[in-house]
Amino acid sequence: MFHELKTLIAIKKYGSFSATGHNVGLTQAAVSAQIKSLESYLGIKLFERNGKTVQFNSEGLRVLALAEQVFDLVEKMKQPECMADFTGEIRIGAIASIQSNILPEILEELFKYFPKAKIKLIPGVSFNLFHQLGKNEIDLAIIIKPNFEVSDDYCHYTLKKEPILLITPIDIHEKHPVEILKNNPFIRYDYSSFGGKVVANYLNRNQIKTNDIIEVDEIEAIIRMVEKNLGVALIPDIGMNKLKEKNINIIDLKQPDLYREIIIIHKKNTENSIISSIVSKIVEGVAIREK
Repeated sequence: MFHELKTLIAIKKYGSFSATGHNVGLTQAAVSAQIKSLESYLGIKLFERNGKTVQFNSEGLRVLALAEQVFDLVEKMKQPECMADFTGEIRIGAIASIQSNILPEILEELFKYFPKAKIKLIPGVSFNLFHQLGKNEIDLAIIIKPNFEVSDDYCHYTLKKEPILLITPIDIHEKHPVEILKNNPFIRYDYSSFGGKVVANYLNRNQIKTNDIIEVDEIEAIIRMVEKNLGVALIPDIGMNKLKEKNINIIDLKQPDLYREIIIIHKKNTENSIISSIVSKIVEGVAIREK
Protein backbone atom coordinates (compact mmCIF):
# COMPACT_ATOMS: atom_id res chain seq x y z
CA MET A 1 0.00 0.00 0.00
CA PHE A 2 2.87 2.41 0.77
CA HIS A 3 4.28 1.99 -2.72
CA GLU A 4 0.92 2.82 -4.28
CA LEU A 5 0.45 5.91 -2.09
CA LYS A 6 3.97 7.10 -2.91
CA THR A 7 3.17 6.73 -6.60
CA LEU A 8 -0.06 8.70 -6.11
CA ILE A 9 1.89 11.58 -4.54
CA ALA A 10 4.47 11.39 -7.35
CA ILE A 11 1.70 11.76 -9.97
CA LYS A 12 0.73 15.06 -8.33
CA LYS A 13 4.36 16.20 -8.51
CA TYR A 14 5.14 15.12 -12.09
CA GLY A 15 1.74 15.69 -13.66
CA SER A 16 1.18 12.45 -15.61
CA PHE A 17 1.58 8.67 -15.40
CA SER A 18 4.36 8.65 -18.03
CA ALA A 19 6.35 11.47 -16.40
CA THR A 20 5.95 9.79 -13.01
CA GLY A 21 7.24 6.50 -14.37
CA HIS A 22 10.24 8.23 -15.95
CA ASN A 23 11.18 10.00 -12.70
CA VAL A 24 10.63 7.14 -10.23
CA GLY A 25 12.03 4.32 -12.36
CA LEU A 26 8.79 2.59 -13.36
CA THR A 27 7.14 1.95 -16.70
CA GLN A 28 3.90 3.80 -17.44
CA ALA A 29 2.13 0.43 -17.31
CA ALA A 30 3.51 -0.22 -13.81
CA VAL A 31 2.28 3.18 -12.62
CA SER A 32 -1.20 2.45 -14.06
CA ALA A 33 -1.22 -0.98 -12.41
CA GLN A 34 -0.37 0.52 -9.01
CA ILE A 35 -3.15 3.09 -9.28
CA LYS A 36 -5.70 0.43 -10.34
CA SER A 37 -4.60 -1.68 -7.36
CA LEU A 38 -5.06 1.31 -5.02
CA GLU A 39 -8.49 2.11 -6.50
CA SER A 40 -9.54 -1.52 -6.11
CA TYR A 41 -8.36 -1.61 -2.48
CA LEU A 42 -10.16 1.63 -1.59
CA GLY A 43 -13.22 0.83 -3.68
CA ILE A 44 -13.26 4.26 -5.33
CA LYS A 45 -12.03 5.91 -8.52
CA LEU A 46 -9.26 8.45 -8.03
CA PHE A 47 -8.94 9.86 -11.56
CA GLU A 48 -11.08 11.07 -14.42
CA ARG A 49 -9.82 9.42 -17.59
CA ASN A 50 -10.36 11.23 -20.89
CA GLY A 51 -8.60 9.39 -23.66
CA LYS A 52 -4.86 9.57 -22.94
CA THR A 53 -5.16 12.19 -20.19
CA VAL A 54 -5.97 11.63 -16.53
CA GLN A 55 -6.94 14.11 -13.82
CA PHE A 56 -7.51 13.78 -10.10
CA ASN A 57 -11.23 13.73 -9.31
CA SER A 58 -12.61 14.99 -5.99
CA GLU A 59 -12.08 11.59 -4.31
CA GLY A 60 -8.56 11.47 -5.68
CA LEU A 61 -7.75 14.88 -4.21
CA ARG A 62 -9.16 13.80 -0.84
CA VAL A 63 -7.09 10.60 -0.81
CA LEU A 64 -4.01 12.48 -2.01
CA ALA A 65 -4.24 14.91 0.94
CA LEU A 66 -4.59 11.99 3.37
CA ALA A 67 -1.66 10.16 1.74
CA GLU A 68 0.55 13.20 2.26
CA GLN A 69 -0.48 13.28 5.91
CA VAL A 70 0.41 9.57 6.24
CA PHE A 71 3.94 10.16 5.00
CA ASP A 72 4.34 13.22 7.21
CA LEU A 73 3.46 10.99 10.19
CA VAL A 74 5.89 8.30 9.04
CA GLU A 75 8.68 10.90 8.90
CA LYS A 76 7.80 11.98 12.45
CA MET A 77 7.98 8.34 13.57
CA LYS A 78 11.58 8.16 12.30
CA GLN A 79 12.61 11.12 14.41
CA PRO A 80 13.79 10.68 18.01
CA GLU A 81 11.71 12.38 20.69
CA CYS A 82 14.69 14.65 21.41
CA MET A 83 16.97 15.96 18.64
CA ALA A 84 19.94 15.53 20.98
CA ASP A 85 19.37 11.75 20.74
CA PHE A 86 19.72 11.67 16.95
CA THR A 87 22.62 9.31 16.14
CA GLY A 88 22.18 9.07 12.38
CA GLU A 89 24.46 10.32 9.63
CA ILE A 90 24.18 13.86 8.27
CA ARG A 91 25.66 14.17 4.77
CA ILE A 92 26.76 17.70 3.92
CA GLY A 93 27.93 18.75 0.46
CA ALA A 94 30.17 21.82 0.42
CA ILE A 95 32.14 23.76 -2.17
CA ALA A 96 35.87 24.09 -1.50
CA SER A 97 36.02 27.85 -0.96
CA ILE A 98 33.73 27.80 2.10
CA GLN A 99 35.27 24.83 3.92
CA SER A 100 37.68 26.99 5.90
CA ASN A 101 35.28 29.82 6.80
CA ILE A 102 31.50 29.27 6.71
CA LEU A 103 31.53 25.49 7.15
CA PRO A 104 33.07 25.43 10.67
CA GLU A 105 30.37 27.90 11.77
CA ILE A 106 27.63 25.67 10.32
CA LEU A 107 29.09 22.56 11.97
CA GLU A 108 29.34 24.33 15.33
CA GLU A 109 25.64 25.18 15.19
CA LEU A 110 24.72 21.72 13.91
CA PHE A 111 26.45 19.96 16.80
CA LYS A 112 24.49 22.10 19.27
CA TYR A 113 21.33 20.37 18.03
CA PHE A 114 22.79 16.96 17.17
CA PRO A 115 25.74 16.26 19.50
CA LYS A 116 25.62 12.50 18.77
CA ALA A 117 25.26 12.74 15.00
CA LYS A 118 27.86 11.47 12.53
CA ILE A 119 28.82 14.13 9.99
CA LYS A 120 29.98 13.11 6.52
CA LEU A 121 31.43 15.90 4.37
CA ILE A 122 31.12 15.55 0.60
CA PRO A 123 33.24 18.09 -1.33
CA GLY A 124 32.29 19.13 -4.85
CA VAL A 125 31.33 21.92 -7.22
CA SER A 126 27.95 23.61 -6.86
CA PHE A 127 26.37 22.08 -9.99
CA ASN A 128 27.22 18.51 -8.97
CA LEU A 129 26.22 19.00 -5.33
CA PHE A 130 22.86 20.44 -6.36
CA HIS A 131 22.11 17.32 -8.40
CA GLN A 132 23.34 15.02 -5.62
CA LEU A 133 20.87 16.76 -3.33
CA GLY A 134 18.11 16.16 -5.88
CA LYS A 135 18.93 12.44 -5.87
CA ASN A 136 18.94 12.33 -2.03
CA GLU A 137 22.64 11.43 -1.98
CA ILE A 138 23.25 14.27 0.50
CA ASP A 139 21.03 15.93 3.11
CA LEU A 140 22.27 19.52 2.90
CA ALA A 141 24.41 21.47 0.47
CA ILE A 142 26.38 24.69 0.88
CA ILE A 143 26.77 25.98 -2.65
CA ILE A 144 26.70 29.04 -4.88
CA LYS A 145 23.11 29.97 -5.66
CA PRO A 146 22.18 28.59 -9.10
CA ASN A 147 21.58 30.99 -11.97
CA PHE A 148 18.21 29.33 -12.62
CA GLU A 149 15.01 29.27 -10.59
CA VAL A 150 15.11 26.68 -7.80
CA SER A 151 11.92 24.61 -7.66
CA ASP A 152 9.50 24.59 -4.75
CA ASP A 153 10.83 21.15 -3.76
CA TYR A 154 13.74 22.93 -2.03
CA CYS A 155 14.25 25.39 0.80
CA HIS A 156 17.33 27.60 0.73
CA TYR A 157 18.78 30.37 2.90
CA THR A 158 21.42 32.96 2.08
CA LEU A 159 24.60 32.61 4.13
CA LYS A 160 26.62 35.43 2.57
CA LYS A 161 27.08 37.51 -0.57
CA GLU A 162 30.65 37.76 -1.85
CA PRO A 163 31.42 40.80 -4.06
CA ILE A 164 33.34 40.08 -7.26
CA LEU A 165 36.82 41.66 -7.19
CA LEU A 166 39.47 42.23 -9.84
CA ILE A 167 42.89 40.88 -8.87
CA THR A 168 46.12 41.56 -10.75
CA PRO A 169 49.85 40.83 -10.41
CA ILE A 170 51.58 43.28 -8.10
CA ASP A 171 53.51 45.00 -10.93
CA ILE A 172 50.40 46.09 -12.86
CA HIS A 173 49.78 49.77 -12.12
CA GLU A 174 46.80 50.51 -14.35
CA LYS A 175 43.81 51.73 -12.34
CA HIS A 176 40.84 51.41 -14.68
CA PRO A 177 39.27 47.91 -14.39
CA VAL A 178 37.98 47.78 -17.98
CA GLU A 179 41.38 48.66 -19.43
CA ILE A 180 43.09 46.12 -17.20
CA LEU A 181 40.67 43.39 -18.32
CA LYS A 182 41.06 44.26 -22.01
CA ASN A 183 44.85 44.68 -22.04
CA ASN A 184 46.08 41.73 -19.98
CA PRO A 185 45.88 37.91 -20.19
CA PHE A 186 42.72 36.77 -18.40
CA ILE A 187 42.38 33.78 -16.07
CA ARG A 188 38.71 32.92 -16.30
CA TYR A 189 36.57 31.62 -13.45
CA ASP A 190 35.07 28.47 -15.02
CA TYR A 191 32.18 29.28 -17.38
CA SER A 192 30.19 26.22 -16.32
CA SER A 193 30.20 27.03 -12.59
CA PHE A 194 27.42 29.09 -10.99
CA GLY A 195 29.97 31.69 -9.85
CA GLY A 196 31.67 31.72 -13.24
CA LYS A 197 28.36 32.61 -14.86
CA VAL A 198 28.16 35.71 -12.62
CA VAL A 199 31.55 36.82 -13.97
CA ALA A 200 30.60 36.00 -17.57
CA ASN A 201 27.37 38.00 -17.28
CA TYR A 202 29.29 41.03 -16.00
CA LEU A 203 31.78 40.89 -18.89
CA ASN A 204 29.02 40.42 -21.47
CA ARG A 205 26.88 43.19 -20.00
CA ASN A 206 29.77 45.64 -20.21
CA GLN A 207 30.95 44.34 -23.62
CA ILE A 208 34.41 43.56 -22.26
CA LYS A 209 36.33 41.17 -24.52
CA THR A 210 39.02 39.34 -22.58
CA ASN A 211 42.11 37.46 -23.73
CA ASP A 212 41.43 34.15 -21.94
CA ILE A 213 44.50 31.98 -21.37
CA ILE A 214 43.01 29.37 -19.02
CA GLU A 215 39.70 28.46 -17.37
CA VAL A 216 39.73 27.33 -13.72
CA ASP A 217 37.05 26.53 -11.14
CA GLU A 218 39.25 26.58 -8.02
CA ILE A 219 39.55 30.11 -6.55
CA GLU A 220 42.80 29.44 -4.69
CA ALA A 221 44.37 28.16 -7.91
CA ILE A 222 43.32 31.35 -9.73
CA ILE A 223 44.92 33.49 -7.00
CA ARG A 224 48.19 31.53 -7.23
CA MET A 225 48.25 31.99 -11.00
CA VAL A 226 47.82 35.75 -10.61
CA GLU A 227 50.61 35.78 -8.03
CA LYS A 228 52.82 34.04 -10.62
CA ASN A 229 52.14 36.92 -13.04
CA LEU A 230 50.21 34.73 -15.49
CA GLY A 231 47.32 37.17 -15.86
CA VAL A 232 44.46 39.03 -14.17
CA ALA A 233 41.19 37.58 -12.87
CA LEU A 234 37.72 38.30 -11.51
CA ILE A 235 37.03 36.31 -8.35
CA PRO A 236 34.61 36.43 -5.41
CA ASP A 237 35.80 38.04 -2.19
CA ILE A 238 36.59 34.91 -0.18
CA GLY A 239 37.92 37.07 2.64
CA MET A 240 39.55 40.46 2.17
CA ASN A 241 42.08 39.89 4.97
CA LYS A 242 43.06 36.59 3.43
CA LEU A 243 43.46 38.19 -0.01
CA LYS A 244 45.58 41.03 1.39
CA GLU A 245 48.14 38.46 2.53
CA LYS A 246 48.69 37.48 -1.11
CA ASN A 247 51.21 39.16 -3.41
CA ILE A 248 48.51 40.69 -5.63
CA ASN A 249 46.64 43.94 -6.26
CA ILE A 250 42.95 43.95 -5.24
CA ILE A 251 40.61 46.31 -7.08
CA ASP A 252 37.06 46.97 -5.91
CA LEU A 253 34.80 47.18 -8.97
CA LYS A 254 32.24 49.21 -6.98
CA GLN A 255 29.36 47.18 -8.40
CA PRO A 256 26.97 46.47 -5.50
CA ASP A 257 24.87 44.10 -7.61
CA LEU A 258 27.91 42.04 -8.70
CA TYR A 259 28.40 39.16 -6.27
CA ARG A 260 28.09 35.42 -5.88
CA GLU A 261 25.59 34.26 -3.28
CA ILE A 262 26.41 31.37 -0.96
CA ILE A 263 23.34 29.43 0.18
CA ILE A 264 22.53 26.42 2.31
CA ILE A 265 19.88 24.29 0.63
CA HIS A 266 17.89 21.16 1.38
CA LYS A 267 14.89 19.32 0.02
CA LYS A 268 11.62 19.98 1.82
CA ASN A 269 10.73 16.33 2.33
CA THR A 270 13.63 13.96 2.93
CA GLU A 271 14.34 10.99 5.14
CA ASN A 272 16.40 13.30 7.34
CA SER A 273 13.59 15.81 7.76
CA ILE A 274 14.68 16.18 11.39
CA ILE A 275 17.73 17.97 10.01
CA SER A 276 15.92 20.17 7.53
CA SER A 277 13.49 21.24 10.25
CA ILE A 278 16.21 23.18 12.10
CA VAL A 279 18.31 24.48 9.18
CA SER A 280 16.80 27.96 9.49
CA LYS A 281 17.83 28.04 13.17
CA ILE A 282 21.37 27.01 12.23
CA VAL A 283 21.57 29.79 9.64
CA GLU A 284 20.19 32.26 12.17
CA GLY A 285 22.90 31.29 14.65
CA VAL A 286 25.65 31.78 12.08
CA ALA A 287 24.20 35.12 10.95
CA ILE A 288 24.11 36.44 14.53
CA ARG A 289 27.80 35.61 15.04
CA GLU A 290 28.78 37.16 11.70
CA LYS A 291 27.26 40.47 12.85
